[in-house]
Amino acid sequence: MKKILSIMIAAALTAALTAHAFAAQPGLGNFTYTNTYIAGQFNDVRDTDWFSQYVEDAFNYGFLRGRSNDMFDPHGLLTFGEAVTLAARLSSIYQTGKADFPASTPFYEVYAEYALQHGIIESHGDYGAPATRAQFAAIMHKALPTEAFPTINQIPGFGIPDVPTGTGISEAVYALYRAGVLTGSDDFGTFFATSNISRAEASAVVVRLADPGARVRMQLPSHIPAEAIFQRSANAVFKLEMFDDRGEPIRTGSGFFITETGLAVTALHVLNFASSATITMYNGDVYPVRGMRAYNEEHNLALIEIDSDNGSWSYLTLADSDLIEVGNTVYAIGSPRNLLNSISEGVISHPSREVDGDTLIQFTAPISFGSGGGPVLNTLGQVIGVASSSYVQGQNLNLAIPVNFVKELEPGRLMTFMERFE
Repeated sequence: MKKILSIMIAAALTAALTAHAFAAQPGLGNFTYTNTYIAGQFNDVRDTDWFSQYVEDAFNYGFLRGRSNDMFDPHGLLTFGEAVTLAARLSSIYQTGKADFPASTPFYEVYAEYALQHGIIESHGDYGAPATRAQFAAIMHKALPTEAFPTINQIPGFGIPDVPTGTGISEAVYALYRAGVLTGSDDFGTFFATSNISRAEASAVVVRLADPGARVRMQLPSHIPAEAIFQRSANAVFKLEMFDDRGEPIRTGSGFFITETGLAVTALHVLNFASSATITMYNGDVYPVRGMRAYNEEHNLALIEIDSDNGSWSYLTLADSDLIEVGNTVYAIGSPRNLLNSISEGVISHPSREVDGDTLIQFTAPISFGSGGGPVLNTLGQVIGVASSSYVQGQNLNLAIPVNFVKELEPGRLMTFMERFE
């Protein structure tokens, strides 16, 4: 009897060990095809489309199906609920080798609960709304552990034109770029964080996540042509016109948006003794300035707010002014002498010139009266300074306020321009 019992125990232990040995271990090797794509099954996916192979692979992995039996809708927008569903399935397969989620109504409910429990999302959102590229990158990055994103591309900090390091989404975006999962949306690697993501783009991302062989090796350019910098900056820079308490114009200056909600930056001296102000956009549209949200007398900076009822504004990315060096090429955009959105080119003459007790950037890109408050940009179109002044008797001896001082401005209550004198 003891012998039989020993044999039974040994058999049970063997079965347990065997089951443990065959249990899936976490890893990218858990991603395998579960479906079979039939060539030509989607009428809206042609072999010549850049995304055709990604759509096929995403279908075979079981990540994305068609909107119908014969339509994939590659240019349709992925919803936040669909993005969370993809992230939950990726996470589960990576960890366990399977994605056995029960059906739920709505379909994303069970996936959303999984995502919340596993830290993929922090809270519920509008699951029916189109997902932004920033949202998609953030949840895809959290779907898999760090070891799933080995670096294959050397992307320096601030190397992505519109994603500065140290922002809320930068960790995820830079990790995905460096791992070859994201490649940007133009020749310069621009991310376009607030844009929505299409089903074709989502297919490419999830396939690269699952298959290291599909990841893209690349090198982002260190500069963008001046004409491209102007084109992408023009709608974020404006002319400022100040008026006295009788509505009479007293001076003009320049400024630029730093958020899509209407926060903008200018030089504080531009606003001196003004009772009101308007901005004129590159297309000629005029909007009132609601007031100031912050200012700094020492560094000659003001954070102003434009009427946000207009919708979302184009805005500029802030670089790190501590990284600039002598000889770096820079561009100044402003409205000198009322010449709306003029661009000039120069170099950094001194990155930290001490002038009247303040630290300023000396540069050679020509500016004139009316340029004050406009952005000084690096070769990726990122702001490194705010144009402030020139030496009248000098030859292109111009000064800018380092943009790192802008980052210290904390938006507060809405103030009138005159309150700082009261």
